[in-house]
Amino acid sequence: MKYVSTSTLAGTECAELDRTVVALALVAVAAARPQEVVEKTLEDFGILRMASSQSDDGRTFQYAYETADPAAQDVSGELKQIGEEAGTVQRGSYSFTAPDENGNPVDITINWVADENGFQPQGDAIPVAPVDPNAEAQAAAYASAPQQFE
Repeated sequence: MKYVSTSTLAGTECAELDRTVVALALVAVAAARPQEVVEKTLEDFGILRMASSQSDDGRTFQYAYETADPAAQDVSGELKQIGEEAGTVQRGSYSFTAPDENGNPVDITINWVADENGFQPQGDAIPVAPVDPNAEAQAAAYASAPQQFE
């Protein structure tokens, strides 16, 4: 059995600690070196147009953007008194390109209003529910049903 003196062990541990500290210091120096500054524009990120504004009193605003893929959105809004509450009424549009059933690109545009009546989108790409053939019969049955009172 071989015995190691504590002074030898301490020297070995110190040498190992010194190497670790030197290695960490070199990593820190390499990470802290000046990096190349590459100025990028919005176009480099695919943003072709971006704008926003707000009135001085903060009651109205507008924003818009357009991307290279192509997608776009234009929005305007204003504060409005709705009953006893204040709310924001907005209107705008968004557009993008999507494939049709054959894979051909089709431009889609949705115009919308969001106000006290909810979100109201309009556009040719929004599906329309078919007419319910039983609507008249259901309305007549409901009208002739006995009324239930609480």
